[in-house]
Parts: sequence; C-alpha cells; structure tokens
Amino acid sequence: MGDAQNTRGSDTGRTPGQRLAALQGRVSWKRRREVALDYLKTIYRYNEQTGSFIIDVRLLDYSQAFSQWDSAWAEVREVAHGLVQYLKECSDDIPFRSPIEIVFSVTEPRDHDTEERIIHGVHSYFRYEMFVERGRLRRLLRRGAHYMLVAVFFLAAAAGLEPVLPAGLLGMTIREGLYVGGWVFMWEAISQVSFQRANIRRTISDYSRFFNASIRFESA
Repeated sequence: MGDAQNTRGSDTGRTPGQRLAALQGRVSWKRRREVALDYLKTIYRYNEQTGSFIIDVRLLDYSQAFSQWDSAWAEVREVAHGLVQYLKECSDDIPFRSPIEIVFSVTEPRDHDTEERIIHGVHSYFRYEMFVERGRLRRLLRRGAHYMLVAVFFLAAAAGLEPVLPAGLLGMTIREGLYVGGWVFMWEAISQVSFQRANIRRTISDYSRFFNASIRFESA
C-alpha cells in the first residue's frame, strides 16, 4: 500500500502504453477545444488582432437598437428586448474566456454622433442592469438566510416541545406541523441560494461581458 501511495498522481509505475494513452488524452482534449473554436469561427467572424469573436447585429435604422416604448429623454435607455436576447444566445455559444465585440451594421447613411450616443446608451444600459441584478442577488441571499433561521427555529421548537406535547391528535398535529414547516423553509432557503443564485450570477456575467465588449458600427 505504501508503494501505491507514493506513485499516485505521477507517471511512476505506469507502463509506456499507459503514459502514451494519458498523453493522447490530454492532447485530444486540447485538440477538441481547437476544433470547437475553429467551428465557431465558421459561424462568427473572428478578430485575429484582438482574439475576439464578433457578434454582428444588422440594423435597418438606428432606432432599432432601443425599445420603441422607451423615452428618448431617459438617462438610461432600454435596449431592445430582441437585441438583448440575441446577444445572450450568441454569448452562450462563445466560451467566456474569449472576448467579444459587438458590431452594428446599418443600412441608412452613417451618423457618427448618433452612433456614439448608441454606444454610450448600450454600455449604460448593461451597467444599470448589472446594478439591478446585484441588488436582486443581495436580497435573495438575505431572504435565504431569513428562511434558514425560520427553519432552524421550527425544527428546534419541534424537537424541544416533543417531550411535553400531549399525546393524541393535537400533540401529533403540532409536532408534525413544526417539522413540516421547518423542512419547507429549509428547502426554500436551499432552493433560492443554490438554484436562483446561479441564474442571477449567470445573468450578471452576461451583462458584464456585454458592458466590457467593444462596440462599433459598420456600413452594411
């Protein structure tokens, strides 16, 4: 057993075939990643200078970048819902370690002042959405902690009162009600912290990626 512990995690004790298989496994994993990136380059344009994948967005006119119900005088204008969903879908395709660029192609005559306002508006929108989602995350964690405290109180009360509760239907109802309530609150706390937190953190990551992305315009 001592020899086995000394050779664990190293190539010592492996046959040449085993070492070659392990090396091929590592190489094939890297090769699979290269193949996946090469395939993405057939779907998205790739900037060789910056190592960024380019998400192309075609606009018939500049107003399509923002929601038609949004006020033009708002400090933070709302980016069109369809555009946000499209960016999220593209972001899901592209590995997070790869930076992205957002390129708007417009068919109408170019207006550089309008383009600068749109770039500023898109960045401001995603910065604001990050702020909103981080607030949601903080409230979620506080609510989860509150539910866990309530669960502990119910379970402790059930265990503490069990010896003194009267026998019969009434005592059993109180005891089981406290136990069930405690487990329900505990599951709700686990559900919120484990599952909902993951969704919010992913949304924050997407918005942060869009906020940090380089944005530019091209003529269609």
